[in-house]
Amino acid sequence: MIERINIKKISKLFPIIGIIILVYIIIDIGTEKIVYTFISIPIQFYALALLLFIPRLFLSSYKWQYICRKQKMDFSLLYLAKIFLITLFLGSVTPGSIGLHLRIHYLKEKSKASLEKCIANSLTESALALIAGLFLALIGSVVLIDKFPELIVILLPFFIFYTSAFVVLIKKGRGNRIFNIFIRPLIPAKFKETVNKSIESLYKDIPRLRDTLFPFLIEILIWVVAASQVYIIAQAFSIEIPYFLFVLISIISVIISNVLPISIGGLGIREGTFVFLMSKFGVDPEIAFVISLSGFMVKILIPGLIGLIISFGMGKRVIKPTNPL
Repeated sequence: MIERINIKKISKLFPIIGIIILVYIIIDIGTEKIVYTFISIPIQFYALALLLFIPRLFLSSYKWQYICRKQKMDFSLLYLAKIFLITLFLGSVTPGSIGLHLRIHYLKEKSKASLEKCIANSLTESALALIAGLFLALIGSVVLIDKFPELIVILLPFFIFYTSAFVVLIKKGRGNRIFNIFIRPLIPAKFKETVNKSIESLYKDIPRLRDTLFPFLIEILIWVVAASQVYIIAQAFSIEIPYFLFVLISIISVIISNVLPISIGGLGIREGTFVFLMSKFGVDPEIAFVISLSGFMVKILIPGLIGLIISFGMGKRVIKPTNPL
């Protein structure tokens, strides 16, 4: 009983571990240094970085629309762009960006498709995003192997696990076999028929593996554009790191915060990783910290706040969904 209570208490601390790390970094660097570094960034760098979000929004919506159409769900780019912005905010304030999946409600409400089909859509889209990011981060770990030999050891198992899981589970036959071996025996008999129907709905019109190659390639481009937003902020400090290398470092810091969902919006984990990686290139901690945090603002927080405003115009559905998950 004591062990169960302790585990439960510890698990509740997971979402704030990153915040604790963030506070520690701020105290260690010094608030005065951080504030001074923040205000030293000319406003035009933020404006240019935010401007680059527009092609990223288009690419994200187009990729999502492609996946939806493969599942025989037709949405306009404008509608998907709105939902992308709304859930971007929700993802930024939840551990592991789980708030992103509230888009399932919007997909179901608009398309009248089954809940299971909308869940499959959201999981497919987010899995492709994570695998593409891991792929680029893995390339970065190879490029930086002389400076950070431990990176490839950390990232390679995650890449293998998520890629293998995606390849296995996206195919109905393989997914059913995994389900029959590990999950079905645990389900009470009276629920098995209901669960079987849900599995059938989950795999209905799910994209084939070869259909995911195109959105995967688009997702790689999206990651590069997002990292380029951070690169623009970095130019305010005349960082002398080649563009390609900087992009890979930025992606690595984001991916590590994604695969370790122990923080709200990745805060703390992302900044700590970025400060550590940039230190090997002679970048001061306060500068690296501010670049990372400013990057989070222009990539997610500010566009997400726009999404929050949009959500109020859509009948406050974010707060009171008619079909809560």
